[in-house]
Amino acid sequence: MIYLSIKALHVAAVITFVSGLLVLALCAATGNLVTLRATRRWDRQVTAPALALVWITGLTIALMGHWFGAGWLTAKLLLVIFLSALHGALAGLLRRAERDDTMRGSPVLRFAAPTVIVTVGAIACLAVLKLF
Repeated sequence: MIYLSIKALHVAAVITFVSGLLVLALCAATGNLVTLRATRRWDRQVTAPALALVWITGLTIALMGHWFGAGWLTAKLLLVIFLSALHGALAGLLRRAERDDTMRGSPVLRFAAPTVIVTVGAIACLAVLKLF
């Protein structure tokens, strides 16, 4: 029962984190300074804590399942590290934009939202199918 509770908490935290990450990506892509403060506040109060909870519950589940060393988990962890880094880049961009009142982001970050969707799809496939 504890395993299933942790897994449910993990899934809820993932949904919260991914939705917040998509909001960050869309705000960075549009360069809309009007929504910038609300987006940054949401990120600090909801998205960032959800990311911490994703890591804590995910590592707990991996320990409980004895999955460390499995190829699918290694690949999944690499993708989660990538999403965590993307979150940091987007949060930093919005923090600088709020400070300077200008959006000067990398053109690559315009593709952050579709990248998040594709990466989350790959993570879900790895976690559910456990192919290798």
